[in-house]
Amino acid sequence: MRRSRLTMLVVIAALVVGAAMWWQAAEPASLTAQAPVTESLPGPRVSQPVTSRATTPADAPPGTRLTAVYMTRMGQAVLDETGAVLFRYERDNPHKARSACLGDCAAVWTPVTTTGTPLVTGIDPDLVDTIKRPEGAEQVTLAGWPLYKFANARPGEWTGQGTDHVWFVVQPDGRRNLNCLPAPVQ
Repeated sequence: MRRSRLTMLVVIAALVVGAAMWWQAAEPASLTAQAPVTESLPGPRVSQPVTSRATTPADAPPGTRLTAVYMTRMGQAVLDETGAVLFRYERDNPHKARSACLGDCAAVWTPVTTTGTPLVTGIDPDLVDTIKRPEGAEQVTLAGWPLYKFANARPGEWTGQGTDHVWFVVQPDGRRNLNCLPAPVQ
């Protein structure tokens, strides 16, 4: 009887330790930005002709360019003029002309802003627009979704994919890219 109690305690202890190890492995540590994930920058893959809404350089100042690309691991994505991979935020509403990412959020997820009409490559120009942010800046939108980039990301880096289940790399048509998500998001 004493031997069976001891065996039972050992089995219970093993189950508790195993469950704790499983819980730690399943714990969503990925709810904050992941370690940097970088791909070498591809050239634009243009399925449609290069397009632009701007007709003169005054309409599109330097630094307001969106380019559709295909990245080996990530798939379809949109880059800005610096090569930063652009994201959309699921708490934004594409049918309302405002951003839900303000304050501390906007310090980590930098809004993509412009002072003119953005130039686009491989993106339908009719999908690109702007909204006014509370501080007065014009934020670029794609299919109604305000665009952001992860602060301090290097060119081609898609750090933040799936963060908090609300940040996703944006595709050239404005849909969220569901590739390369951390395990708890899938």
